[in-house]
Amino acid sequence: MKIKIAAALIALTGATLGLSGSANAAVGVAFDFGNVTLGYSDGYYDRDHRWHRWAHRADMQRWQHEHADMYHEWRHNDRHHHDDR
Repeated sequence: MKIKIAAALIALTGATLGLSGSANAAVGVAFDFGNVTLGYSDGYYDRDHRWHRWAHRADMQRWQHEHADMYHEWRHNDRHHHDDR
């Protein structure tokens, strides 16, 4: 009888450990750089000219590095960098 109980406990423990491994799996979210058309230090405009703040500083730094020609190292609403013609 004790062997059956011990076997059942081992089986239940193994099943619980197996489930907890998948519950703790890391979930990654990828940033879509293809939607960014113009980047600034405080955010970016997407293809539909909607404004977004950078979700993570690392996203801004990576986009800046890969698209230096379309990145501006100032805030998007900085008056000193707008053409007032």
